[in-house]
Amino acid sequence: MTTPAQRPGEGRVGVVVAAAGFGARLGRGSKALLELNGRTLLRRALERCCQLAEVDELVLVVPPAQLELARRESERVGCSKPVTVVPGGQTRQQSVKLGLEALSVCEWVLVHDAARPLASAELFRRVLNATRASGAAVPGLTPRDAVKRLVGDHAAETLDRSQLLVVQTPQGFARATLQRAHAQTAASGFSADDDAELVRAVGQEVAVVLGEVANVKLTTEEDLAVLEALLAAREAPAPR
Repeated sequence: MTTPAQRPGEGRVGVVVAAAGFGARLGRGSKALLELNGRTLLRRALERCCQLAEVDELVLVVPPAQLELARRESERVGCSKPVTVVPGGQTRQQSVKLGLEALSVCEWVLVHDAARPLASAELFRRVLNATRASGAAVPGLTPRDAVKRLVGDHAAETLDRSQLLVVQTPQGFARATLQRAHAQTAASGFSADDDAELVRAVGQEVAVVLGEVANVKLTTEEDLAVLEALLAAREAPAPR
């Protein structure tokens, strides 16, 4: 018998929102609690996931010192789905592992960076559909500019852009596979920039779906200016 939130034959879906980063390059403290156009990045990520009928529960992984602030942000949203707030670790990899451990029974998991406030509902669904079909999926874009290999401080040969991918989040996985990948790589000391690399390290192929140009990750002041402009344009009051 399925639970009321579960769609027969599809399995329950959990989302881990990685929001424990300290934003060292941005230099403004916790990025997740930075306001853009009146709402924090954490709130924006939570609102997006709460709107998705496909999602059954969420875990927010935040800096340990920001637990209460994050819980208050969650309460303001009033999500109808279960939301758990947990403290993160020293690295993103550790934080995602802690988020996975806090999920209840889910067959599929989406891992999303709160620092990407413009990921659309359609992107979440594309990733989830591809994940259900293949076991793991990421969104990505082919570089639009010429990419060259750097040797010291000189440009070497031009790389084939058709063989390169700029990867984004949300990234989707069978939960059992992602948990196994985190357990094995933690035991071996292997580290990676994203969860897709972890599951590849334990033998799981990762499918690719089309990402979004506007799915910018907040890392630097330049990114902040771009995101503020995009959000201001998208959320401007409709003319009367």
